Order: sequence, then C-alpha cells, then structure tokens
Amino acid sequence: MKAVFFDLDNTLYDSREYCFGAFKEISDYLSEKYNIPSSEIYKNLTNLWQKKTSIYPYLFDDLLKILDIKNGKLTMNIVKIFNGYKGKLKPYSEVISTLKKLKKGGYKLGIITDGNVERQKRKIKLLGIKNFFETIIYTKEIEPKPSESPFLVALGKIKIKPRNAFYVADNPLVDFEGAKKIGMITLRIKKGEFMKIPKNKYIDFEIKNFSEILNIVK
Repeated sequence: MKAVFFDLDNTLYDSREYCFGAFKEISDYLSEKYNIPSSEIYKNLTNLWQKKTSIYPYLFDDLLKILDIKNGKLTMNIVKIFNGYKGKLKPYSEVISTLKKLKKGGYKLGIITDGNVERQKRKIKLLGIKNFFETIIYTKEIEPKPSESPFLVALGKIKIKPRNAFYVADNPLVDFEGAKKIGMITLRIKKGEFMKIPKNKYIDFEIKNFSEILNIVK
C-alpha cells in the first residue's frame, strides 16, 4: 500500500465540537434578535441535529418553524454564522501520532471531504493538520460523495492506483461507495454520529481506535 486518504468530519475530529460551538453563536444571535432565551434555542437546535444528523439540509429551516419565526432571508444569515465559526477544534486522540507514523513509513496522505469549501478549509487550519497531507480534495469543487469522481481526482494528483490506496471515513451512508467502486480499500472508524449505522458492502474493515489503522495498512 502506498497511500491513505481520510474523510474529515467525525474521522479526524469530533464534528460536535464545530457544530455545537456554531450552534451557540447562532442561538445568541437569534436570542438577541427575537428576545428568545438563548438556552431554549440551543436546546432545540442540538435536539434537531441529534435527530436529523449533520447531513440533513433543512436543519435551520426546521428550527425557525419550531421558534415560529417567519423570515425568508434569516436562514441565509444563520448559514453564514455556521460556516464562519472560528472556535477551537482538536483532533481525536492518536490522530497526530498515527499520521506521523504513516508519514515516516513513506505513505502519501490526503483528505477527501464534503461540505462548504471555505468552512472545511478553516476546520483543517483550526485542527493544525494541513502539513501532513500531500493533497486535499474538497468535493464541492468536483462532485460530492458518494460519487467516484473526487476519489479518482485525488488518486490522479498523487499518481497512485486505487488498489494501492486506503480510504478512512466514518459514515456508511455516503463515504465508502465511491471509493470502493473504483477499487480502493475502505476502512471505517466507528466514531461520531453515524457509529450505530450497520456496516455495508462498501466497507472492508472497521476499527474503533485511530491507531488501529497502522496494523491494517502494513
């Protein structure tokens, strides 16, 4: 094996750190604007997130319905706050040490991540991990997962064949299909909001701790 690619959210760090921090800023904004307790807004928003998950596209629209706020342009302002959050983030334990060992072992490393491009770039900066990776693919610039396209682009950039590369991610619903269909080896880390979703045919390995990657890629 010659390369290991990673998803970002819930794979390299706990995405609740970003989401819940941004939700607090959104709650404070709406509280000041509509005189609703910030704690009430935050509770509704986190409950919605836990029920619908982060891949649900109408989270903020649903929140405004619960709060009985009718403002067609308000969702755009909330999304702007969410995408612009700049709070502290930290990688999962063992991430930095494992990345260092993979680099020392001669593996080429990359990230393939969905989501708003500027938001994802900021997350990587806040996590302090950019220098570990030869290439970072933002699928919004190509085609979101489960498309095969971002994986083909990523492999093309480092000139490695699919059979010589791993993809490590967390979400069985979207992360693995594209990678597996082009012949990459897929590795699921069972962390984050999707950890209870059953394994599917696109997943080759499952692990609980990040350092277990080292035993599989050898």
